[in-house]
Amino acid sequence: MNKKEIFWNPKEDEVIEGVVVAKLEDIGKYSSNLYKIETSDEIYIIWGSYQMDSLFELVSCGDLVSLRYVGMEKTKNHQMKKYELEIL
Repeated sequence: MNKKEIFWNPKEDEVIEGVVVAKLEDIGKYSSNLYKIETSDEIYIIWGSYQMDSLFELVSCGDLVSLRYVGMEKTKNHQMKKYELEIL
């Protein structure tokens, strides 16, 4: 049975725990990275960003990870989404 793929749109403190099944590069009109994490129920798709890409630098496909959305953080010119990643 194929699992449903959905884009992750987390609420603050939401966590997904699963296996990284894909790390794709140069996707879309902004040439972004795309990450896919498979849980027991579905496959979550996460768009890369400066912070997300740096978190995933040491992650390989097949790694079990826990990704937490911490919330918004104010930067010099705007706000950015903040995440924490742990390789389990």
